[in-house]
Amino acid sequence: MLKILDNWGAASEAPSIKISLAPNRSLDAHGTKVVFAVVACGFLLPIIPFIGSPIGTTLTIFSGLTFYLFLTLLQRNFQQGSTFEEILISKNKIIVVHQEKNKEQMTWECNPYWTKVHLDINNPKLKNYLTLAGKGRHIELGAFLSPEERLELRDKIQNALAKANST
Repeated sequence: MLKILDNWGAASEAPSIKISLAPNRSLDAHGTKVVFAVVACGFLLPIIPFIGSPIGTTLTIFSGLTFYLFLTLLQRNFQQGSTFEEILISKNKIIVVHQEKNKEQMTWECNPYWTKVHLDINNPKLKNYLTLAGKGRHIELGAFLSPEERLELRDKIQNALAKANST
């Protein structure tokens, strides 16, 4: 998901563009709770007629393990959704901040004049692999975005760099 705050036209401030990147989320916290409740009922209801029998014990064990696995994977998915990147491009500086949950925030800075945008269409790792190059380093951008969103992001960054270099 791309959120763009563009204030190149604001005369009172230094011209800049701020792009916030976040993974697409199909469920918010409330939706996750609803899915959790539906799956819990789906595992519990078939077991009720067999409570107290050996079959009920076996079903309870396997349903419990499957439900635990489901919760673990759901939690991991939810944590990955808190990853974000912010890109600030101004006349004098480009700053990229990458943050993942429970990890250290990484920041990269460079002069927009020396920054280049690279898009590798045939990358085996990721379709439309997007990187920024500058100061002798390459950094990956928007790995969690769809290929179409990475194309859009490349265009926005190239336009912003062109504006920054022309002022």
